[in-house]
Amino acid sequence: MRESNQSLVGALERDLGGLAIVFCADFTRRAQLVEEVASLASSRAAPLRTADVRAAIAAHDRLVLLVPDNEREVVLDLDGSREQTLEPARTQPIVLFLMRDGDGSKALALEAPSIWSWASGNDVDPEALSEIDIDAERASFLERTGQTPEAWLAQWRTGEMPQDAAAYVLAYRAALLERA
Repeated sequence: MRESNQSLVGALERDLGGLAIVFCADFTRRAQLVEEVASLASSRAAPLRTADVRAAIAAHDRLVLLVPDNEREVVLDLDGSREQTLEPARTQPIVLFLMRDGDGSKALALEAPSIWSWASGNDVDPEALSEIDIDAERASFLERTGQTPEAWLAQWRTGEMPQDAAAYVLAYRAALLERA
């Protein structure tokens, strides 16, 4: 199971002067992710939320949360403005929030090669990362512990397992994988 917060932090830290793209399922989740990214940023990053590419570029010393009103337009504008982001050099990334299958995602894939290469794999879809393959995770748990999540939890709940940090992590994971 991959941790979506870790993927967001990784996207922010991978290229401090670059571009990170966060894909969202809907507007509600986008608002949550914008707040989450802002909360993950250091105080010196001074997060700025904007829908305007010019404002994003001008704030070269701030973490920019670029939340477009018109995704396609912002993607194309950012694509055409990449050179303007080089001087002065950015000290914080621009984080572009796009709907997973929206106009911005389509423009990114079909019309904006410069921005796509600029992001160079620095894109993340926290919800997709949070999705798990239950069967594969159960097999991994069995391989690691020698027991199914249900059998392990039965022993945990009766106090047969140690009550240390490692066991608590396993208990949490087993509870997520437990079948009713």
